[in-house]
This record gives sequence, C-alpha cells and structure tokens, in this order.
Amino acid sequence: MGPLEIILTVLTAAGGSAVVLAALAAWLGKVWADRIAQNQKLNADIDVDLRVRRIDVYQELWSCTSLLPKWPKASGVTYQQLLAFSQTLRDWYFMKGGMYLSRSTHDKAYSPLQDALAEVLKSNSSGAISDEHYERIRRACSTLRTALAGDIESRREGPE
Repeated sequence: MGPLEIILTVLTAAGGSAVVLAALAAWLGKVWADRIAQNQKLNADIDVDLRVRRIDVYQELWSCTSLLPKWPKASGVTYQQLLAFSQTLRDWYFMKGGMYLSRSTHDKAYSPLQDALAEVLKSNSSGAISDEHYERIRRACSTLRTALAGDIESRREGPE
C-alpha cells in the first residue's frame, strides 16, 4: 500500500468516525432537549397550580385588610380590633395560606405588617386608634395587598 492509499484510508476512516460522532451528538442533543422541554412543562404546570391555590387562599387575607381602608377612612377602629386582626392574620398563616406566600411577599409585606401591629399594640391596648397608627397599619395592609396581587399576577396589563 502506497502513501496515497494510506492517506485516503485514514481520511475515509476519519470521515466515517465524524459521521458517527455527529449522529451521536445529534441524538444526545435531542435527548437533552426533550428533558429540558419536559422540565419546563412540569414547572409551568406547577406554576399554574400554585397560582390557582394562591387565588383561593389570598382572597381571605385580602378581605381581612379591609379593616383599615383608605377611602373612606373607617371611624372608631380600636386597638382591640387591631389585636383581633393580628390574630386573624396569624390563624390564616398557620391554618390556611402561609405556605403559599412567596418568600418576597412574606419578607416584604406579611411579616412587616405583623411587626407593625405588634409594635403599635405593645403600648396601646384599648380605645380608638390614633390617626398615625391608622395610617401606618393601613399602608402596611396596602403593601401586603400589592404583594399578593403580584404573586398571582392579577395586576398585569391585558393584551392590547
């Protein structure tokens, strides 16, 4: 066998290997693409299910915050009602919906609301709440509602 034949044989063998490697790479690529697609579908299904569950439990929490509306301002709200409100939030958290709160909604809205209530109630236990306390807790309730709406994407713009 001459040098030309040896070179042609090597090139032919290398070309055959390249075809086999290309086919193997294409097959592995398809396997990985299928797995990624399955994971994306599973994640999308979980997201939809979580959103549906959140809508159910968030509605009750949303309604609880109506104790302190901005328009028109409620009159005669007492510190005893704030204590009952805090207890209602706690019961909701442990018995119904706390496990559905996103981390950011818990950390930036639910927990600060409970902290504000605890601080206000620490030195006030009876009588009508002050305007300052009303506004502080009302703003915390508004922040919570905004976060809840964000979790379920209810305030995103519709198609135009």
